[in-house]
Amino acid sequence: MLLKTVRLTALLPFLALPAGLMAQSTSAPSNIAVARRMQAHRVETAIHIDGKLDEAGWTSVRAEGDFTTQWPRDRAPASEKTEVRVLYDRDAIYVGVRLFDSRPDSIAAQLARRDVTGIYSDWVHVVIDSYRDRRTGFRFSVNPKGVQKDVRHFDDRMEDVNWDAVWQVETTVDSLGWVAEYRIPLSQLRYGQADANGARMWGIQISRDIARYQERTNWSPIAQTANGYVSRFGDIEGLKDLSAPRRLEAVPYLSGRLTRAPGITENPFYRKNATTPNVGGDVRLGVGSGLTLTATVNPDFGQVELDPAIVNLSAFEQAFPERRPFFVEGADIFNFGRLNANNSYGGLQLLYSRRLGRSPQRGAFSADSFGRRPLFADAPTETSILGAVKLSGKTAGGWSIGILDGVTSREEARLLQNIAPAGSGSPFNIRRSTPVEPLTNYFIGRTRRDFRQGRTVVGAILTHTARDLSERDRPYDVGTSSFVDGPEVFRSMLTANAAVGGLDFEHNWSNRVY
Repeated sequence: MLLKTVRLTALLPFLALPAGLMAQSTSAPSNIAVARRMQAHRVETAIHIDGKLDEAGWTSVRAEGDFTTQWPRDRAPASEKTEVRVLYDRDAIYVGVRLFDSRPDSIAAQLARRDVTGIYSDWVHVVIDSYRDRRTGFRFSVNPKGVQKDVRHFDDRMEDVNWDAVWQVETTVDSLGWVAEYRIPLSQLRYGQADANGARMWGIQISRDIARYQERTNWSPIAQTANGYVSRFGDIEGLKDLSAPRRLEAVPYLSGRLTRAPGITENPFYRKNATTPNVGGDVRLGVGSGLTLTATVNPDFGQVELDPAIVNLSAFEQAFPERRPFFVEGADIFNFGRLNANNSYGGLQLLYSRRLGRSPQRGAFSADSFGRRPLFADAPTETSILGAVKLSGKTAGGWSIGILDGVTSREEARLLQNIAPAGSGSPFNIRRSTPVEPLTNYFIGRTRRDFRQGRTVVGAILTHTARDLSERDRPYDVGTSSFVDGPEVFRSMLTANAAVGGLDFEHNWSNRVY
């Protein structure tokens, strides 16, 4: 009698303690400063983005300055002057930054690919906490050559470098230093409801890196010993009557794969050329200003970076970062059980989205029920995602919501086998198919609730995987001269159902010092 196995794991809550707790004394360090504020000014005509702050919208408003260092000195006056202005209209936020430099010929600027890290270059970073939850930030960085980098900050001090937004920036270098002029569409930000007067206040930080000084300066001061990042931002006010933009994006694709390699005459599945067409697409819809509904059919692996080549000689699965746009959107919401101690951050990874669309788990060269191995095989390299849908984001009431459900298809491999009949019969070849991946449904639900401006967070998570394990091998039986039902091929290696649930809890004391 076959029994279905259900595995349910209960996880104890995690208490998240800020970095450096074990090394701290009983007295709180003096790294808490009063938050700075700047004013945003509305413009009625769109700003032309050309890297020059010469339009009336820029010249008519007062600039913010007085940057202080974070590195190498702690909260000292900046070596070079920086000024910032913020404008907005019904569609976008505009940020103009004038970065003065006493030696403009020494400005470090390298031309590199987007989202590059580790190059010797000056940078300016605009980070917006549009939820104003003191935990989430959207960073837009640029260097003097116009190289863009965007990062999503979450849980105050963590970051997701795989997040990508659609925004515009232009830079110019002149005798005074250099200029960065930004246009950040409201559709790329997530924010809650306005107050009774239609006004919003967001968190904001402007930072500057000067490579030759190895200096980081901030508009809102951050101490070297500060625990947290987004929670140290200043505020920007004056944002009134911002409409919730209709965020609707459709990204269809059509691709093809061509494989060229020397063929084997006896192999019926492959010659010198093999072509594989592919079609699919993603749809993204904004639900209000804080939630996003996304759906995908057969997402395109070709639009993301290739994984590095790794020879895995261990018995454990190799983990790779997620870069597919559908899965990157709101990925931080699904993080669970974060534990911080001594500047080390960890947690449980209950969602590994790369398993949706993974390589088939059963090898195509497995022997059949009679112990016969195939001569040649044609097996899929990945599992097709029939469809997936996700709702993610944060509400004005402090609720973070993440729901993901996806279905991957049943996959088969085609085999060529040589059959040797008993007695004096001549061997002959037959073609057959065998399942290598079962039809599978993946589900994860995650929710969190912020209290005390994000200093206390309570959350819950549930994951469930359901597989159809009734697939049988169909070998060729010489005795009956036909294909017959063999054993269920997945029962010995997979479970039909697996569920994991848990609760997590985070609390910060003394304005996030502990």
